Amino acid sequence: MKISCAALGWGEIKDVKQFVEILDSIKDAGYEGVGIEYAVMPEVLKKNPGQVKKLAKKAGLEVVSMALNETTTDMADVANKMGAESGWLCLFEKDDKSAAKVTKALTVAFGKKGMKIAVHPHVRSNAENLRQLDALLKASDAGICFDSAHLEALRIDLPKFIAKYKSRIALVHLKDLREHVDPAKIDYDKDFVDLGEGVVDMPAVARALNKAKYKGWIMVEVDFPHKGSMAESAKKNYKYLQKLLKD
Repeated sequence: MKISCAALGWGEIKDVKQFVEILDSIKDAGYEGVGIEYAVMPEVLKKNPGQVKKLAKKAGLEVVSMALNETTTDMADVANKMGAESGWLCLFEKDDKSAAKVTKALTVAFGKKGMKIAVHPHVRSNAENLRQLDALLKASDAGICFDSAHLEALRIDLPKFIAKYKSRIALVHLKDLREHVDPAKIDYDKDFVDLGEGVVDMPAVARALNKAKYKGWIMVEVDFPHKGSMAESAKKNYKYLQKLLKD
């Protein structure tokens, strides 16, 4: 398994200089790759996505995946130019039928570029239970983005989920959940925390991924740091994850 870090935790990225600083922080922490949240990128890089790939390569990182904050099929070309292997898809469509249509269209568009779509089970989305997820997978060839905190918040058994969907997991997001609360009241700013600081059984997740022979990317994706800077959070999570995967 390869370890990466999402740039999301740094928030809105104002310019190229700040993006380079973020890449350097991620590399300095030990990671091999970076996850891109399209919505928070500066306009200059949205308009020139190929530059993202060049800057990441210069920093010694791979662009692992891009969050599809916009669900139009032209995002496949953007993600491809960034050098991403996949796009992770959080679905907030008007109904489940629309979500299935979007998933199918994006899966086809990304497939034509040699990339995968990974549906992200997510609180308050069109994929917040297994019935909805199964319907989306049946309607398309999409993979899954396993997110430890969101699935834990939805009270889904994480090792069982990994065992059931192991052939479809295309990307792993790791973050912790501060405590169990009503999923409708989850606050991304407060309830998602650094690894080992919440209620997710991270050793059980690691064991399940190993048992499933998962060889893809693991992405640390803490939405917002709670103690210190995001660079410090990235380093702390990297050290935790290194120990976790060795045990």
